[in-house]
Amino acid sequence: MKEPIGHDVIRSQLRAMAPSNANPTPLAHAWLFAGPTGVGKFAIARWWAAVLKCPEGGNCQPVCESCRLVAGGVHPDVFETGPAPKDKSAVQSVDVEIERKKSVGIEESRALIQRLSLRPTRPGPRIAIVREAGSMTVPAQNALLKLLEEPPGSAVIILVTDNVGAMIVTVRSRCRHLAFGTLSQGEVHRVLLAQGWTDDEALAAAACARGSVARALTMSSEGLVEREQLLLAWEGLRRSPDDVEGLIAALVARKSQGYGLGDLLEWQLAKVEASLGREVAEPSAELTRILGEARSLATPPQIANAERIRRTMGEIARNVNARLAIRDLLINVRV
Repeated sequence: MKEPIGHDVIRSQLRAMAPSNANPTPLAHAWLFAGPTGVGKFAIARWWAAVLKCPEGGNCQPVCESCRLVAGGVHPDVFETGPAPKDKSAVQSVDVEIERKKSVGIEESRALIQRLSLRPTRPGPRIAIVREAGSMTVPAQNALLKLLEEPPGSAVIILVTDNVGAMIVTVRSRCRHLAFGTLSQGEVHRVLLAQGWTDDEALAAAACARGSVARALTMSSEGLVEREQLLLAWEGLRRSPDDVEGLIAALVARKSQGYGLGDLLEWQLAKVEASLGREVAEPSAELTRILGEARSLATPPQIANAERIRRTMGEIARNVNARLAIRDLLINVRV
């Protein structure tokens, strides 16, 4: 199975734990892969499952049947559950087909427990991978506790999340944690090239991806232009603070992209970093110029604006009227 890009230290540690790689230490049965969205946590979980099931510890040449089955998500001993990504390629894999759900309920937990209680059909452990484990309901997490405390045989469960805080303490305490960071700009660039992007498009998207493939995938050439226009309109509030209707309309029109508030939040965080004197990459010359000016801005107001955006995103997630919430944000912001 093709090895994912990035997180070299973590991949090295996981590979060394495969029993077929002469690892004398018993394998921990519960794992929590935690880190930012779109950095390849699920891709590495699936790759590691292939390594654990591979007769040659993932070193097979050519790729063995077991690794092909895991890569296709159809290995009888590897069970995947949880919401599918909005964009499958965000996890560096284009072959994931799972019904999109908002959360993982108790029925999914019970199915997982039942699957793991069966004997493996092939050498190696039975493995369960839970994508977006932070979306598990509290009853679903509680249902897993007995499994985590007394796993059947050599079963391995991998919980993948970008929201550790949503996991109940009793679940977190029974898992071995692996903390994933963001990818480098070069690594994001390589992932995009592997998915067929042109070099110029991949370089531009990687420059403003802030280490997330998921974010980069929204940055097609058209997406980059739309993003720049949105951010320049946001910056225009500094010159015309009362002219907010156009920006409200632009944000509301981007409903399928979270109303564009994610772009605003990332941009505002970039301004925070710039105000602290840090180098921040941008493919747009105009946005780069604005970030240069941000070096002279006071940091606390920039942080306050980021918090206002984050709060607005939370309000909309709780079904507050989006247009009113965005209007309130724009009227009260101080760019």
